[in-house]
Amino acid sequence: MGITDLLSSLAPEGDEEGPNVWVTLPPGYLPLPVENPVDRLNEAEPVLAELCPPDRQELLYATLTTFATLLTELERRNAVYCGLGWHTADDGALVSSTLVVSLQQTGEERNPRLVLGDLVKVAADANDQAQADLVDLPGGPALFLESVRSLPRPALPGQQGDPGRADVYQLEVVVPNEKGDLLAALEFSTPQVEYGTRYREMMVLLANSVSFTPPPGSEDENASSQQIHNLLGGFSA
Repeated sequence: MGITDLLSSLAPEGDEEGPNVWVTLPPGYLPLPVENPVDRLNEAEPVLAELCPPDRQELLYATLTTFATLLTELERRNAVYCGLGWHTADDGALVSSTLVVSLQQTGEERNPRLVLGDLVKVAADANDQAQADLVDLPGGPALFLESVRSLPRPALPGQQGDPGRADVYQLEVVVPNEKGDLLAALEFSTPQVEYGTRYREMMVLLANSVSFTPPPGSEDENASSQQIHNLLGGFSA
């Protein structure tokens, strides 16, 4: 169980149009729909089917079904952004990854450092094996959790037997607001475990960019959820 799962299980019921978060996204990520994902994927299906080679149609529909399941679960966990990334490593390897940003309310105002300290304890009580580090960033404290997790492989069309499990590198960051009643959870994952640590700097920069108030030049505090989603869906220059 990762920190995102823990936050989702501990968070109180929130307002559907609740608070928002702003981040400066790193380049190289393609945003996926986290608002009404099933409807959005259904809209894209005819175009994808037309572009897909006939011998890959079965794989396409299996992939869309998997995406619909995963994105629906992310929507349930208050995700505001999910991106698929492809980056070229120093040795020329193409590294794939996912980046998820979610927002959780704690239900009460508390010292942010105490909130993060309690999360470390909750993770330990849940037997989470991640390496936890409390870090003071220029914008305030943040909790970094780094781990290699064993996750089930998705079944592919025509595949016989149990697909087994695979190791995945994960780096999760929790950034509280000044009142400690709102948490931004940032989760980076890659199946190419040997390249995972190279993304530490990217996640530090991402965590330091988190803002719970509109940055200068953006929509005002009363911007709609769709406008916020559009802001998060772009890439930083």
